Amino acid sequence: MLELWIEGTPDQVVEVANEGLAAAIATNPGIMARWTAGGQSMESLIAYVCERVNVPVYVQLHGPTVADYLREMDALRRISDKIHPKLVATRAGLAATKQIAASGLKPLVTTISTLNQAFLSAAADAAYIAPYVGRIQDAGVDAYALIADITRMYAQNGISTQIAAASIRTPEQAEAVLRAGAPIAVMQYEVYQRLLDSNMTQNWIDAFEANWTQIQAQTGVTNPPHTAHP
Repeated sequence: MLELWIEGTPDQVVEVANEGLAAAIATNPGIMARWTAGGQSMESLIAYVCERVNVPVYVQLHGPTVADYLREMDALRRISDKIHPKLVATRAGLAATKQIAASGLKPLVTTISTLNQAFLSAAADAAYIAPYVGRIQDAGVDAYALIADITRMYAQNGISTQIAAASIRTPEQAEAVLRAGAPIAVMQYEVYQRLLDSNMTQNWIDAFEANWTQIQAQTGVTNPPHTAHP
């Protein structure tokens, strides 16, 4: 199943989730720093979002030890049972992932940049992994080839861990990760807004609007009839 995961301000992510298009909300420390810039606590803002949506909200845990990760997960779950964890690809992060997955949650391992990390994340029963597409490309590495390699490895071994490609900066990058095999695209609200952009589509819509105007002028009817056809 293909899914969109949305990032943005609290109101932006609530908007897209409630339109029914986002399967999950993703956050990270950078996003949280922007959320809390006005002085509100991270906990109150997470609660604000969770109270207004019916999708998972992924929040990155702050270790660095397994005990730290588990303690923070417990604290976040007291805010809302919609919260699921993001953990970084370290030994402690993966050990915590294994324990959290055993509890029935769906952990996401983030900061994935190698095939080995994807392998170990799957071995730790991560539900999702997040390669950072834009940042990997910035480092001179082919992020799309990495996603294709991970996709192949998981398919060959019947692995259920899914790739949630993150750090997507343009609609073109979104298309590239989907072609490479990622079933989940994680992106900022501003990128999401541009996904439907197409000059061809807009030209067709403009032509349809001209047709409606013509129909209205010819019939005096301002809206199409809603009667059943024989």
